[in-house]
Amino acid sequence: MPTAYQILEAIAISQQNTRELQRSQQMQRLFLDKGPFGAYIKDEQSRVLYYNQELQSRFLVDAEKWLGKRDSEFLPDPEEGRRVMENDQIVLKTLQPLKLIEEVKIPGNDQPCYWLSFKFPFSDGATGDRRIGGISIDITESIEAQRSLTELNRQLAEKALELEQKKQELIYLSDMADMLYSCESEDEVYQVVALTCSKLFPNMSGCLCIISNSKNYVQMNSYWGDGKTTKEIFSQSECWALRRDKLNLLSPRNSGLVCNHLIHPVSGAHLCIPLFGEGEIVGILYIYSLEEISPEEQQIAEIVARTLGFTLNNISIKQRLTYDSLRDGMTQLFNQSYMETITEQRLAEADRSGESVSIIFLDIDNFKSYNSRYGHVTANIVIKGLAKLLLTSIRSFDIACRWGGEEFVILMPNITLENLRKRVEEIRLDVEKMQLRDGDQILEGITASFGIAVSEPGITVKNLLNRANQAMLEAKRTGKNRVREYVNTCN
Repeated sequence: MPTAYQILEAIAISQQNTRELQRSQQMQRLFLDKGPFGAYIKDEQSRVLYYNQELQSRFLVDAEKWLGKRDSEFLPDPEEGRRVMENDQIVLKTLQPLKLIEEVKIPGNDQPCYWLSFKFPFSDGATGDRRIGGISIDITESIEAQRSLTELNRQLAEKALELEQKKQELIYLSDMADMLYSCESEDEVYQVVALTCSKLFPNMSGCLCIISNSKNYVQMNSYWGDGKTTKEIFSQSECWALRRDKLNLLSPRNSGLVCNHLIHPVSGAHLCIPLFGEGEIVGILYIYSLEEISPEEQQIAEIVARTLGFTLNNISIKQRLTYDSLRDGMTQLFNQSYMETITEQRLAEADRSGESVSIIFLDIDNFKSYNSRYGHVTANIVIKGLAKLLLTSIRSFDIACRWGGEEFVILMPNITLENLRKRVEEIRLDVEKMQLRDGDQILEGITASFGIAVSEPGITVKNLLNRANQAMLEAKRTGKNRVREYVNTCN
């Protein structure tokens, strides 16, 4: 029979676990309710079981109004509700996540809103029933920007019919718009614009000058033509277009303001056009000509600048959405989904090249007691500190991911087993020596257990990760704070 002290101790532990569970649930609910996205849970009949404050505020409803109802019952347009429910059924039928753009009307707004929605199936841990989870992000601004770009292309097509002599110029602009729409990075955008401007203004030179992220200086990012007539790096105050937020033209027939970024002696015609992206100026399109810059050429340059601004805005939105979907919110390391995807790619490359891929699975030792001692907020400092250490301890082409909780995974391609052992042991020692602080408070140090697995031809992502995880668990079992390699006992 347990003693009274043992019973009281068990009760105290149970109460502590209950409080920790309640705190965790409160944090989860706070995250869902305060996030700038719509979140919801539905049952197998698409009846709403939960929706967060973002949806409540968008649709002007309270926390109870939609519960137990289907989308077709509360959305302003029943047809929209039917489409949403059809997508729900696809998720339940395939048991696979679904990513799509949904058009939804919001009360009090005549224009529809567009949501980038991620729907996924899961099981209720208490009942075993299937559920549909959803996260929706408002991308109306991006859709409108794309429509603006489409409208600009339409205007360019009409201009081509009206001005046959400008047909070739409009073809160049149309080609530029098509290429910009396919660009995935700002560097690609700069290359496309420089190439197009060299065709549109064959007797001129120019460049794109972009404001740095720090806002402290402007830097030339791409150039075309012969002879540079502007500084490669200068301050924003040296350009009148940036100071006044409007076009600045200096030419023999237009005695405009002389920008201080121009290289002396100043002659010919100089045109600076501000680039607007995401509601702010991000740089200038600069064009230089020995002769005058005609009103038609100036108009074309403005079209290029406007299109470039739309594109930079789209790129920024796309990169932000992509970044958020691939990263762990706390540590900014890659997340589990991305790690599984990139590991599959690396394994395919390894099979073709005859190389190998190594996986390191690591878990912080005794982290539950650490949580109990310091609390979740302080314990999160440890998670972030370890993530930062991992990023500084791996090669530029290695990939670190937060697997979940206090578990991390590192993918290391093209490394010998000897060097792998040495590198992982160095990381283990770095973790052991890591100094942790919460403000002025010095925190207790941590250790981690590491598991190593090296790929074999034909191995799956799941098996490789399982092997590394098994090795890590063996490190835990044999004393923690050590490195263990997976040993295939079947061979």
